[in-house]
Amino acid sequence: MEPNKQTLKTLSIIGYILISGSIAGYFGYYLQYEDSFIWHWVIMSLIGVVLLGVKNYKLQTNQIKTVILDLLFICALPFIASINLPNGLAILLMTVIAGILATTIMQLTFKPWQET
Repeated sequence: MEPNKQTLKTLSIIGYILISGSIAGYFGYYLQYEDSFIWHWVIMSLIGVVLLGVKNYKLQTNQIKTVILDLLFICALPFIASINLPNGLAILLMTVIAGILATTIMQLTFKPWQET
């Protein structure tokens, strides 16, 4: 039984948004204040990782390449967000790069903009 391609695309999009949002929240808010709560950032990130894991498990083509690209996405964003730039520019840079990486991974995995 072939998994629904639209469902896998949706899982990817939600996973990428949750991961990038949790990293932006962690570096942008949590580290700024001593009394901030960390668990909602961790839970958001874990849900995003689980969604990407389910997508990668059910994917039938380009599975290894997609897993490697997803791991690159997950590992690169915290390094970008931790760059010491003024006025939250590192968070903005991380968000822009997350959008570019997510779009690129979606194109390589599902080819949504390719004419059939």
